[in-house]
Amino acid sequence: MRLLIASLWMWLLPMVLAQNSAVPPSASGRPTPKLVLTNSLDAFTAPAARNTSNTNTSAALPPTISAVSTNGEAVWATGDGIRITASAVGAKVSRAVAEAAAAGRSLSDRDLNVLRGRTLDTLIFVQLVLRRADQSDTNRALFESKSRIDGIIKSAPSPEVFFRTLAQAGLTEETFRQEKFEEALTVNIIDREVKNRIRIPDSDIQGYYDSDSSRWKKPDQVKAAQIFFATINPENREKLPADIIESKRKKAEEALAQLQAGTNFSTLAKQVSEDPTSRERGGEYVFQKGQMFPEFEKAVWDLKPGTLHAQVVSTQFGFHLFKKLEDVPARVIPMAEVADQIREMMVQREMDVRIPEYGDRLRAEAHVKLLPGAPQPFQP
Repeated sequence: MRLLIASLWMWLLPMVLAQNSAVPPSASGRPTPKLVLTNSLDAFTAPAARNTSNTNTSAALPPTISAVSTNGEAVWATGDGIRITASAVGAKVSRAVAEAAAAGRSLSDRDLNVLRGRTLDTLIFVQLVLRRADQSDTNRALFESKSRIDGIIKSAPSPEVFFRTLAQAGLTEETFRQEKFEEALTVNIIDREVKNRIRIPDSDIQGYYDSDSSRWKKPDQVKAAQIFFATINPENREKLPADIIESKRKKAEEALAQLQAGTNFSTLAKQVSEDPTSRERGGEYVFQKGQMFPEFEKAVWDLKPGTLHAQVVSTQFGFHLFKKLEDVPARVIPMAEVADQIREMMVQREMDVRIPEYGDRLRAEAHVKLLPGAPQPFQP
């Protein structure tokens, strides 16, 4: 999907569960856990086990707990301080199925079985990680999750649209905030216990840079800015009523007149543009040919730097105003500019190996076991 088209919907992504694509298995045959199936402290942990500030005070469940709890609810996994039920897994799976259906995808029986197994595996992993939180992790996660949520709401077309979409996804504001907190907390703990212990030698970074010089060649690019007025509904992507579309056209024409009269493009973009991704940076994009939809390239590529496109451009998504800011000539990126990116990439590769090992160790320490009826881990 082209970059600009995708960006129109980026504000929705934090509410969507990550897709369960194939990932490399660990030594025990389990895939690397996805760190997005959260909201687990209240729903999936025994009350006595809930503790986010001390890893040594979580009460253990009886080691001989049966597959069916006293209230008749099936239990699929147990361990020291954790208990995950079939209904907990089912709730996550149902939400993923609904998200898939909304995106026009259907899941086969095999897909569902794989999804159940991975969801159970992930819930086990997340619960084990959350039990290792200290007060510093918690404080940092509270700050980070609040900042992230504030940013998500700010980037939505409006707070009302955001909360309405949240409700349509079956989430309350409280549940959503709890999910984001637990997500941030899980990442912070993994960073502390896994990521921060990884060291990448400078010689490895230099070696990667030197191994393929072609990857550092950048073609001619253009920096441009847009002001966007949507003619489709951000909730269902359907075309807006004709009278609203006409009002959007008039807004675009009025904005163009303001720009032609000397109004600063960046300032006006921050005030009126409906592109949530670029609005806060004054509508700016840097792109090369083939990255944007054709109307964008046709309107911008051949303009002189500093030139405003003389007309409102209409696409299937809405009305656009464009200004070319500068040409970005082809060049070879020096290593100093990409060293940090290379290091992070290598760290992530190492984490792909270490996280499954970390999860296996936590499972062993907590004496985790799957009970009869539980879905089995996916075997690729």
